[in-house]
Amino acid sequence: MRSQWIEHKGKKILFIDVANLTHNYDALRAELESLVVLLQKQPRNSVLAVADLRGTHLNNNALLALMGNAPMAAPYFRKSALVIESNHARRIILDTLGQFVGHLPKRFENIEEAKDWLVSDAA
Repeated sequence: MRSQWIEHKGKKILFIDVANLTHNYDALRAELESLVVLLQKQPRNSVLAVADLRGTHLNNNALLALMGNAPMAAPYFRKSALVIESNHARRIILDTLGQFVGHLPKRFENIEEAKDWLVSDAA
């Protein structure tokens, strides 16, 4: 599993590393399924998480993997962030995903900014 717990400014963050999977949707699906198992060991609404999706192609296969696992993971997140390239097509895909999870993680283009936001008191 590529995802791991990290510490940033004294707080525990779940770093979900699905970057650069390009077209490897089986690996993406497996990582997301492992993530759900990991999250189910945590109290609901307790996890600070950042997911790095840079370099992973978000086509129908990726969207199906995300839609299948995101609703099971979402209840465990207190705050979540996505690190992803900014473009119109990705915004549309992620906004569609938001319909399945109730809210979308805040988007960033830089991991350090995402981690700083997660550990801040900002909502």
